[in-house]
Amino acid sequence: MPVLRESLTAAGLTDVRTYLQSGNILIHSPHSTHAQVSRLVRAVIAADFALDVPVMTRQPAELDRLITVNPFAADVAQRPHLIRVIFLEAVPSKERIERLAAVEAVRDTCQVIGNHVYVDYVRGYHTTHRTAPYFTGILGLDGTERNMRTVMALADLSGHGR
Repeated sequence: MPVLRESLTAAGLTDVRTYLQSGNILIHSPHSTHAQVSRLVRAVIAADFALDVPVMTRQPAELDRLITVNPFAADVAQRPHLIRVIFLEAVPSKERIERLAAVEAVRDTCQVIGNHVYVDYVRGYHTTHRTAPYFTGILGLDGTERNMRTVMALADLSGHGR
């Protein structure tokens, strides 16, 4: 993803690194809020690559916290690719969380904590329609999903991993 790194650097971001080919970016930014950084990265991707994709940003300490509070942490060592986190643009409303909790099929395998949805795809990820678009649709927010293997690697690369 060298072209993406070059585009983001040209936009004023520094220490730009990417992880895998799935949109994981580590950067330093002169901007002070998640919204500012997300808007800038989203605008660069739209302008330079003609893609309009949600961009969620987190500080290294926030990655550490979301790893720590993971309600499915006991299963991560055995199934890091099936325990996933959906990074939301904001904390969902109480009503939206209740709407999700009312879905019996996901009640025991997902939990909303702050601006994250933790999902345990016990029966497999590629055989379900309940992926990020399903959850973000019910919650009414943009979001992007990563498996715990990727989340832990990003925490390590940021210098804050376990």
